[in-house]
Amino acid sequence: MTRRRSFFPRLNDMPLKRKFLLIYLLCVLLPIMTINLFFYFRTLSDIQTREQENLRRSLERARGELIGMIDESVALSRSIAADDSLYQALDETYASPSDYYAVYDESLRDKLTRYMSANILEVRIYTENVSVQNGSNYRVIDDKATPPEWMNPLGQSSSAIAVSAYMDEETHNPRRRISVIGRMDVYPSFSAYPKYSRVDLDLGRVSAILNRERSSVKLRLVDERDRVVADGIGGRDGEGELYANPAFTSEETRSGFALQQSLGSVGYVQGWKVVGIANTRYIDGLRLESMISILWLGIISTIVPSLLIFFIFRSYHTRVKHLYRHMEKVGDQRFDPIAAREGKDEIGGLIRAFNVMSGRIRSLIDDVYKLEIRQKNLELDRVRTELAMLQSQVNPHFLFNTLNAVMIVCAKNGYREVTEIVKNLSQLMRQLLSRPDDLVPLEEELKFTRMYLEIEKFRFGDRFDYLFEVQPSAGQLRIPRMSIQPLVENACKHGLQARKDERKITITAGMTAEGLRIAVRDNGIGMNESRLQEVEKLIGSEHSSGDGSVGLRNVHRRLELFYRRGVHLRLRSEEGRGTEVGFTIPSFWLHPGDADFYPWDKEA
Repeated sequence: MTRRRSFFPRLNDMPLKRKFLLIYLLCVLLPIMTINLFFYFRTLSDIQTREQENLRRSLERARGELIGMIDESVALSRSIAADDSLYQALDETYASPSDYYAVYDESLRDKLTRYMSANILEVRIYTENVSVQNGSNYRVIDDKATPPEWMNPLGQSSSAIAVSAYMDEETHNPRRRISVIGRMDVYPSFSAYPKYSRVDLDLGRVSAILNRERSSVKLRLVDERDRVVADGIGGRDGEGELYANPAFTSEETRSGFALQQSLGSVGYVQGWKVVGIANTRYIDGLRLESMISILWLGIISTIVPSLLIFFIFRSYHTRVKHLYRHMEKVGDQRFDPIAAREGKDEIGGLIRAFNVMSGRIRSLIDDVYKLEIRQKNLELDRVRTELAMLQSQVNPHFLFNTLNAVMIVCAKNGYREVTEIVKNLSQLMRQLLSRPDDLVPLEEELKFTRMYLEIEKFRFGDRFDYLFEVQPSAGQLRIPRMSIQPLVENACKHGLQARKDERKITITAGMTAEGLRIAVRDNGIGMNESRLQEVEKLIGSEHSSGDGSVGLRNVHRRLELFYRRGVHLRLRSEEGRGTEVGFTIPSFWLHPGDADFYPWDKEA
């Protein structure tokens, strides 16, 4: 009880996120990992048991087939030993080879052919009768020479049958052989010369038996002297050497995937056995497949419940978190409603109740406290707006009164040129301040530009002149306000000011095949190619660089805004000969109608 009392307060002090994480780790992730590990090791154990059973069955199948081959050869050897006609023909002493061949053709030639089968490579009979000629299936043994190797098992056993594994030296290249050797001593009346039968097993057949399950099991046939006489590698003609030491390695012994079985307890196969070693690569592949399968199962069984738990806990935790944060804001007199989705469960009920409560509190606060503050703010905004309007009226009025006073003084003193300049300046200022920034007829924009040129002419005197070349039909076409005067001002400031002799500006406007073409050309100092490219780059930039291209950039920007980037400034200049700046408004943008027309009303 003491532990429970000390544990639950700590659990209550733990944040919800940690509680959810603890539930997930202990109740989801840990059981899934434990189950997957259990299945993994259980699968490994099943694989090992199954492969050991497969190895045992493979050994039994190979052992049964090999015993069948040997028993068939033993039966054949015994049949040969029971054939009295062979004894009689091989026990006779022949006076000459022709006598032997006569008997051979008569009774020996095809005598052994009927004993052949698919498992037998060759059948031979050996005798010490030197009058018999070597050849075909009959051979002579020199009784004075060392007995051949294949006869050794007969000398070591009292049995008339033995199985011998040896290297056959009778061929040009020694060949590996497995033979059933038989002593032919059934008929004592025909025992003048010792006689032996040798039945050679087909090593190709032996290799096929040992190779049948090579992908999963390695099989070896071992003789009584622990020599590997066949391992599934040698072919029909017995390539390769016999080799000893077929014992298992320590690793194979520990793995439990190495077994051996005796061929039998019969005397002629005493000590012979079949050794089997499971293919560890094959077993490792099975283990890897099992591990990958269980790993994927573990991943899926972890991710899917984790996602489900995440979304379920997120629905719970997110709303509780929002409710907690908004309750903290209440302490700061902030009654913001909870914007989270409420839901129909218990937490949703709490959120709805909180939103109703906060809405009522905000309504009371707005009605009692904030209404007066809002009224005062509105009154203050109204006063500020009125002051701004009065100020905007006073500044132009003061300027116009000042210009009129200057113009009266100049008229009294006879300064006619100055009077005209002040008059033009006053009209320019009134036009700028009284008209909105919209479209105006071309002739009005040219009139405005002419007044500016008169001011510049007064500045330069007789060294300055200007010329208008305008088609009369284009006078009523509307163009953006202040789209020509900045070009003229830029030409006077940057093109003509540095020139010492005659200065001239030409303004041309007229209809072409493309539309209304307007150009301002001066005979100023001009620009080189690099300076021209720099100015074009500055005109197209978004920000003014303050280097004198502000007027051009503003006109360029206004044309883009009016005509949806369909009209751009065009610059041409030659150093020492002047500059031309202009633009062309396409015909479908031109409209000579009322002043309320805007080009963006027309589809391009």
